Amino acid sequence: MNETQDRIQQLHEALNMFRAISVVNKDDWEATAKKMDLDSAVQLNILWIVYCYEGVRVTQIAEWTFWHPSSVVIHVKKMMEKDLITIEKSDKDGRVVNVFLTERGKKVVEDSRVQALDNFQFTKALESFKEKFGPNVTNLFFECLTFLAEQLHGEEKIKWIKEGEEKVREIS
Repeated sequence: MNETQDRIQQLHEALNMFRAISVVNKDDWEATAKKMDLDSAVQLNILWIVYCYEGVRVTQIAEWTFWHPSSVVIHVKKMMEKDLITIEKSDKDGRVVNVFLTERGKKVVEDSRVQALDNFQFTKALESFKEKFGPNVTNLFFECLTFLAEQLHGEEKIKWIKEGEEKVREIS
């Protein structure tokens, strides 16, 4: 095989592997959201973001999650009806909406984070990965994931993920 054919084969293999992982991940997000009495995984993801970034703007949520702002607004309204979040319009600009968790919303996030270890199949896969390859390769794996995400979306769009996890550590 020549170099171009090798690159094409690697690309197809990588795309198909990511797709296989993505399907399981999406199903796990949806199942976890249902267990939390949410309409969808989108709502669970929004709650996790607001947990880490209390008062975050709707437009910021949309940018970070790659969803259209109107979709985020629809989910925010539904979660307001369930008393999971509240919103406040900015004093400076009435078009700017900031999102906050209610006590009920905080409980849903905290419960879902604890249950995540059991609810996501990726947990078991990572444990097997660490057993097989050790902690150094596991750390390298996460560095590689971050690198790929930053290459695909830009460092600024991915920075919030690491910041959010650091904030959760502070809260916990």
